[in-house]
Amino acid sequence: MNKLDFEDIFFDSFDTFKVFDNLKLDQVNQTSLNTPKTVWQILNHLIIWQQDQLIMLNGKADLLSINETETWNVTCPEEQGIVDNTVSTFKNQIKSIKAIIASLTIETTDIQLKLKCILEIANHLSFHLGEIILIRRQMKNFPLPDEMKKFLAE
Repeated sequence: MNKLDFEDIFFDSFDTFKVFDNLKLDQVNQTSLNTPKTVWQILNHLIIWQQDQLIMLNGKADLLSINETETWNVTCPEEQGIVDNTVSTFKNQIKSIKAIIASLTIETTDIQLKLKCILEIANHLSFHLGEIILIRRQMKNFPLPDEMKKFLAE
């Protein structure tokens, strides 16, 4: 009997390319020319948005219940510990999403809704990670494409 392996299907979907590893206070608050958001705003937006998606994946709600505009209204942190704790919250959410994926079977209640939600999370994450990579590259604190293989292996 063949088993549909959702963990294998979504294996690389939540790779963050180490974009939040060793993130420093001065990096999260910087803005680049023609870039409307900071890394800090994007990180907090992701956390708020993903928390709502986790609620849905856990069967507590069917619809997105956050106000998208309000997810961008965050104040800049004033100390490194706040940055570290926020990154930890984000990483714990990703672990939770992966754990939910690992528990899915074709018989899971509302499997179609949950798979759609997981795809939306992966797409949303990918979009914003791309923004952060671009911002960090513009600030010269993230590897260029030809340096990524070595960077990810470290």
